[in-house]
Amino acid sequence: MAMARSGCVEVALGFESGCERVLGEMNKRFVPTDVRAISDLLAAHGIRRMGFLLLGGPGETRESVEESLAFAESLRLDSLRITVGIRIYPGTALARRAVEDGMIPDDHDLLVPRFYLAHGLDPWIYERVGDRLS
Repeated sequence: MAMARSGCVEVALGFESGCERVLGEMNKRFVPTDVRAISDLLAAHGIRRMGFLLLGGPGETRESVEESLAFAESLRLDSLRITVGIRIYPGTALARRAVEDGMIPDDHDLLVPRFYLAHGLDPWIYERVGDRLS
């Protein structure tokens, strides 16, 4: 692998979720099997792997959180960063979704950061992953 030959020693994998349905909700153009293939390839070449999970986005449920955590565990990463809630930026699809879901008013300027957290996850998600949060 050219990355290893050129001296690459670590890669951050922002795979966001281990649930294909949630990845679709976030308009990601990859699926968990793609992440696994890349992760395995990197590991085979001695490149450390750090993973990033973004939990709580649109369509997230307790079941999909558990699916993502199990997926991340199965990758046997060198480190994992977990973020609960997804930052809402003005003019984005997530901002429109947050308005539709009643999380922010239509005229919110978002100058003060707001985070999308799917209904039904608070406070459970913090109890579930609290000691692992980034």
